[in-house]
Amino acid sequence: MAEADHFVLQDYSLENALPYLLNRAGVRIGESFSIEIQKFNITLPMWRVLASLLHENGQRMTQLAEHTSIDISTLSRLVGTLEKKELVKRKPSLEDRRSVTVVLTKSGKNLAVQVAPLADLYERIALTNISLEEAVLLKQLLRKIYTNISSLGPQVT
Repeated sequence: MAEADHFVLQDYSLENALPYLLNRAGVRIGESFSIEIQKFNITLPMWRVLASLLHENGQRMTQLAEHTSIDISTLSRLVGTLEKKELVKRKPSLEDRRSVTVVLTKSGKNLAVQVAPLADLYERIALTNISLEEAVLLKQLLRKIYTNISSLGPQVT
């Protein structure tokens, strides 16, 4: 039996694996927050778009896809849905007429401002019993992990 096989059979624990732990925490937060924002008639991916635009309004679709981690074809449909709800508008980009810029409407900004404190509450709940220093370190480490994995190449969708 090869050493790698021995490691997998003897030492690997799903419950201790980083991808499992990250996904488990993310899914739990996402599911809980999704239930909370249903009353605003939006989904979690819709919130991510609104939150990203609240932080930096007027993003090109490629920027928005990167900031929200939503693939461009799904994002395009999602932005279409948000347009129908009159929460965002697509405008021709000032830099490149071939691309569009997505901006919040007044209604979209009002909704995002209303939901943001709830998102903050969920983050504070998730970070209960974690010191400020640990929270800062955790976020730094998660950014590093994202960068490390990004070095593997394009995201598979």
